[in-house]
Amino acid sequence: MKQRLPLFETFAAVLAVAAVAFLTALPNSGEQGGEKNVELHDGLSVLRTAVFRFSMDHEVAGSPMMPGGADVDLEQQLVGRSRGDGGTELLNDFEDRFFGPYLENLPVNPVNGLSSVRSMPPNYSSPVLNGSCGWVYVPATGKIYADLAGADARGVAYLEY
Repeated sequence: MKQRLPLFETFAAVLAVAAVAFLTALPNSGEQGGEKNVELHDGLSVLRTAVFRFSMDHEVAGSPMMPGGADVDLEQQLVGRSRGDGGTELLNDFEDRFFGPYLENLPVNPVNGLSSVRSMPPNYSSPVLNGSCGWVYVPATGKIYADLAGADARGVAYLEY
Protein backbone atom coordinates (compact mmCIF):
# COMPACT_ATOMS: atom_id res chain seq x y z
CA MET A 1 0.00 0.00 0.00
CA LYS A 2 1.40 3.34 -1.11
CA GLN A 3 1.35 6.19 1.31
CA ARG A 4 0.95 9.68 -0.11
CA LEU A 5 2.41 12.81 1.37
CA PRO A 6 -0.13 15.24 2.70
CA LEU A 7 -0.73 18.26 0.52
CA PHE A 8 0.90 20.63 3.02
CA GLU A 9 4.20 18.69 3.08
CA THR A 10 4.29 18.52 -0.72
CA PHE A 11 3.68 22.25 -0.98
CA ALA A 12 6.39 22.96 1.65
CA ALA A 13 8.93 20.81 -0.22
CA VAL A 14 8.22 22.56 -3.55
CA LEU A 15 8.45 25.94 -1.87
CA ALA A 16 11.80 25.03 -0.26
CA VAL A 17 13.25 23.89 -3.59
CA ALA A 18 11.99 27.08 -5.28
CA ALA A 19 13.53 29.25 -2.55
CA VAL A 20 16.92 27.54 -2.89
CA ALA A 21 16.80 27.90 -6.68
CA PHE A 22 15.91 31.60 -6.37
CA LEU A 23 18.70 32.35 -3.90
CA THR A 24 21.22 30.48 -6.03
CA ALA A 25 20.25 32.52 -9.09
CA LEU A 26 20.79 35.86 -7.32
CA PRO A 27 24.11 37.58 -8.08
CA ASN A 28 26.64 37.77 -5.30
CA SER A 29 25.89 41.11 -3.70
CA GLY A 30 28.29 40.61 -0.79
CA GLU A 31 31.12 42.55 -2.45
CA GLN A 32 30.69 45.82 -4.28
CA GLY A 33 32.73 45.99 -7.48
CA GLY A 34 33.84 42.36 -7.32
CA GLU A 35 33.98 42.02 -11.11
CA LYS A 36 36.14 45.13 -11.40
CA ASN A 37 38.57 43.74 -8.84
CA VAL A 38 38.89 40.52 -10.85
CA GLU A 39 39.46 42.53 -14.05
CA LEU A 40 42.01 44.66 -12.21
CA HIS A 41 43.91 41.55 -11.11
CA ASP A 42 43.78 40.25 -14.70
CA GLY A 43 45.14 43.52 -16.11
CA LEU A 44 47.97 43.57 -13.59
CA SER A 45 48.81 39.96 -14.40
CA VAL A 46 48.97 40.70 -18.13
CA LEU A 47 51.22 43.73 -17.58
CA ARG A 48 53.49 41.95 -15.12
CA THR A 49 53.89 39.04 -17.51
CA ALA A 50 54.81 41.41 -20.35
CA VAL A 51 57.40 43.18 -18.16
CA PHE A 52 58.86 39.83 -17.15
CA ARG A 53 59.03 38.58 -20.75
CA PHE A 54 60.74 41.80 -21.85
CA SER A 55 63.32 41.45 -19.06
CA MET A 56 64.06 37.88 -20.11
CA ASP A 57 64.65 38.87 -23.76
CA HIS A 58 66.87 41.87 -22.99
CA GLU A 59 69.99 42.06 -20.90
CA VAL A 60 72.73 44.47 -19.90
CA ALA A 61 76.09 43.07 -18.79
CA GLY A 62 74.59 39.61 -18.31
CA SER A 63 71.70 40.80 -16.12
CA PRO A 64 68.04 41.10 -17.15
CA MET A 65 67.08 44.60 -18.34
CA MET A 66 63.85 46.06 -17.06
CA PRO A 67 61.77 48.02 -19.57
CA GLY A 68 61.25 51.75 -19.19
CA GLY A 69 64.90 52.68 -18.78
CA ALA A 70 66.30 56.15 -19.29
CA ASP A 71 64.28 58.15 -21.80
CA VAL A 72 62.61 55.06 -23.31
CA ASP A 73 58.84 54.83 -23.68
CA LEU A 74 57.67 51.83 -21.65
CA GLU A 75 54.45 51.52 -23.63
CA GLN A 76 56.36 51.39 -26.91
CA GLN A 77 58.68 48.72 -25.50
CA LEU A 78 55.72 46.53 -24.53
CA VAL A 79 53.41 47.01 -27.53
CA GLY A 80 56.08 47.52 -30.20
CA ARG A 81 59.22 45.81 -31.40
CA SER A 82 62.62 46.34 -29.81
CA ARG A 83 66.31 45.57 -30.22
CA GLY A 84 68.50 43.72 -27.74
CA ASP A 85 69.47 47.03 -26.12
CA GLY A 86 65.79 47.87 -25.49
CA GLY A 87 65.62 50.60 -28.15
CA THR A 88 62.43 50.79 -30.19
CA GLU A 89 63.26 53.27 -32.98
CA LEU A 90 64.23 51.95 -36.40
CA LEU A 91 67.87 52.96 -36.92
CA ASN A 92 68.68 51.41 -40.30
CA ASP A 93 66.88 50.80 -43.53
CA PHE A 94 66.41 47.20 -42.49
CA GLU A 95 64.50 45.77 -39.56
CA ASP A 96 66.81 45.15 -36.61
CA ARG A 97 64.16 44.99 -33.88
CA PHE A 98 63.70 41.28 -33.23
CA PHE A 99 61.95 41.24 -29.85
CA GLY A 100 58.31 41.85 -29.03
CA PRO A 101 55.62 42.91 -29.15
CA TYR A 102 54.70 41.65 -25.71
CA LEU A 103 51.19 43.16 -25.67
CA GLU A 104 48.69 44.05 -28.35
CA ASN A 105 47.73 47.11 -26.30
CA LEU A 106 47.79 48.20 -22.68
CA PRO A 107 44.84 46.89 -20.67
CA VAL A 108 42.34 49.35 -19.26
CA ASN A 109 42.25 49.78 -15.51
CA PRO A 110 38.56 48.91 -14.88
CA VAL A 111 38.29 51.02 -11.74
CA ASN A 112 39.39 54.37 -13.19
CA GLY A 113 38.91 53.59 -16.91
CA LEU A 114 42.44 54.61 -17.94
CA SER A 115 44.98 52.55 -19.88
CA SER A 116 48.01 54.85 -19.79
CA VAL A 117 51.09 53.99 -17.77
CA ARG A 118 53.27 56.38 -15.79
CA SER A 119 56.88 55.50 -14.97
CA MET A 120 58.37 56.59 -11.68
CA PRO A 121 61.79 58.31 -11.73
CA PRO A 122 64.76 55.91 -11.50
CA ASN A 123 65.54 56.84 -7.88
CA TYR A 124 62.03 55.82 -6.65
CA SER A 125 61.61 52.30 -5.30
CA SER A 126 57.90 52.58 -4.54
CA PRO A 127 54.99 54.02 -6.53
CA VAL A 128 53.15 57.28 -6.01
CA LEU A 129 49.49 56.46 -6.62
CA ASN A 130 47.33 59.46 -7.53
CA GLY A 131 44.82 58.14 -10.12
CA SER A 132 46.20 60.18 -13.03
CA CYS A 133 46.91 57.05 -15.11
CA GLY A 134 45.73 53.49 -15.31
CA TRP A 135 49.01 51.97 -14.15
CA VAL A 136 52.24 53.01 -12.42
CA TYR A 137 55.56 51.34 -13.25
CA VAL A 138 58.63 51.43 -11.00
CA PRO A 139 61.70 50.77 -13.19
CA ALA A 140 64.02 50.35 -10.19
CA THR A 141 62.09 47.26 -9.08
CA GLY A 142 60.37 46.21 -12.32
CA LYS A 143 57.00 46.23 -10.56
CA ILE A 144 53.76 47.63 -11.92
CA TYR A 145 50.77 48.79 -9.88
CA ALA A 146 47.23 49.99 -10.43
CA ASP A 147 47.23 53.78 -10.12
CA LEU A 148 44.62 53.76 -7.39
CA ALA A 149 45.01 55.22 -3.93
CA GLY A 150 43.07 53.71 -1.06
CA ALA A 151 41.47 50.30 -0.77
CA ASP A 152 38.78 48.17 -2.39
CA ALA A 153 35.41 47.35 -0.80
CA ARG A 154 36.99 44.50 1.20
CA GLY A 155 39.55 46.88 2.71
CA VAL A 156 42.51 45.52 0.70
CA ALA A 157 44.84 48.33 -0.35
CA TYR A 158 45.21 48.63 -4.14
CA LEU A 159 48.95 48.89 -3.50
CA GLU A 160 48.83 45.25 -2.33
CA TYR A 161 47.26 43.95 -5.54
